[in-house]
Amino acid sequence: MKAAISATVAATCSASAAAVVRAEFGAPAFLAKASNLFFGADSGSRGKTHYGDTECPCIGFDRLSGETVVVFADENATANASGSGNQVAYPADLGAHCEPWDLNRHPKCTGDSSSDPSWCSEPWCYVDPCRCKIDTIPLQSVYVPDARYRGAPIHYSYATCGATNVFADTIPKVGKSTCRCIGLDNVPGSVSIKLTTPGKNGGAVSYPGDLGSTCSAWDRETHPMCKSAEPPKWCFQRWCYVDPCDCDLDEIPKVTMYLPKASFQAKSLYYSYETCGSKDFFTKEHNAEACTNQKSKDSCLDLKLKSGSNKCAWTGKACFGWELIEHPLCQHMAKRFDKSTATALRPFALSIVLVASSLFARVD
Repeated sequence: MKAAISATVAATCSASAAAVVRAEFGAPAFLAKASNLFFGADSGSRGKTHYGDTECPCIGFDRLSGETVVVFADENATANASGSGNQVAYPADLGAHCEPWDLNRHPKCTGDSSSDPSWCSEPWCYVDPCRCKIDTIPLQSVYVPDARYRGAPIHYSYATCGATNVFADTIPKVGKSTCRCIGLDNVPGSVSIKLTTPGKNGGAVSYPGDLGSTCSAWDRETHPMCKSAEPPKWCFQRWCYVDPCDCDLDEIPKVTMYLPKASFQAKSLYYSYETCGSKDFFTKEHNAEACTNQKSKDSCLDLKLKSGSNKCAWTGKACFGWELIEHPLCQHMAKRFDKSTATALRPFALSIVLVASSLFARVD
């Protein structure tokens, strides 16, 4: 039974909304940060109850009497001792803590380890997608599709319980929790990319329409250099597009060379290998006009976007993408960099930018 990332995670849990939730509710005092996994008191035969990762705690009321009826859409599901037909009775506190809820309940989970799917014995629980800051993003529940928690559809997570989600056929990888991928996944069609190699003019190559939306080795099957007998190692590395103002990683993202005219929320389009757990072997050698490759102020500020706007900004010691230093939504990121060359006019200019922040836009 397939499960996919719900768009409601992005729609309901913007970066600002998540910050408000953290500020308003914070982490309960009993969630000791010394351990990523936290437990409740003993609960009878269950032993010590596991309530997930402190960065993505389980939700719901625990230790309830009664039942939750789950209706399975799989027409091939058969009845077992716990239910009739496609309707199966689960405990009333379904998903409130980490437990292999499907074992001996789901029609495909008979308790026979030799024939049951492996997910039958994996623990999981329901979580709030707005307060789930682990790398594996939660998925929308198919068991209680109409249920809501704080106005958002219920999501579940195996990862917060220390398990692997093998219930879903595939788990889209959307980057680390501190730097999620952006874009629309599974968009049909194609994107035409004009490839260039230093000192050479390249031709147009057709990439998938959802290019960069999730962590994937996008170049492996498409880039001409990756089709050679001995493809370079960057061909096998996964990457995705990210929001530079919402990407807190040791290795900063870079402005894309594939889609130089594209933008995201009036910002240039940036890519990251690190958020996908890969190493960037590509930029230094093949993206000659990457801001991070510029070693002087002049070469940094000489680079322009197709619109004529500055592509990069100079900190006094290094060159980074313009947005990382100058964009009003990235001011919290700019604090990471040494801005020793800031002029006396900067406070005045910044005040003007902040006043107009609700109308932010770069003319491209």
